[in-house]
Amino acid sequence: MLPIQGLKCVYDTGSRGWAIELALKGEGEDASRRFDVDGPEDAGMLIEAFEESTSSSFDPTSGEIVFAYEYASLDEVDEDEDELEDAEESEDEASEDEEDEEEKASA
Repeated sequence: MLPIQGLKCVYDTGSRGWAIELALKGEGEDASRRFDVDGPEDAGMLIEAFEESTSSSFDPTSGEIVFAYEYASLDEVDEDEDELEDAEESEDEASEDEEDEEEKASA
């Protein structure tokens, strides 16, 4: 697997078609590979995937391009949401207790 350094969209006037060109950095050598795509929209989609990925690589033997993404743990988000919900519930209970005390005082 070779790390991908960059992507670019090209229009090949010879074949009159769109392509993506990968800039690769291998063991002591720089290389590039060109792949045909259906149009600029497909090229844009690949470039966007590359830009959003945390790492990307190309396997020269299989021709496979891999974009890897790092996501936050859902457990961490759930814990934050639970804490927020607990705080909101405590506030609601406190305001209900105040209302009950006001009703008792006015009765």
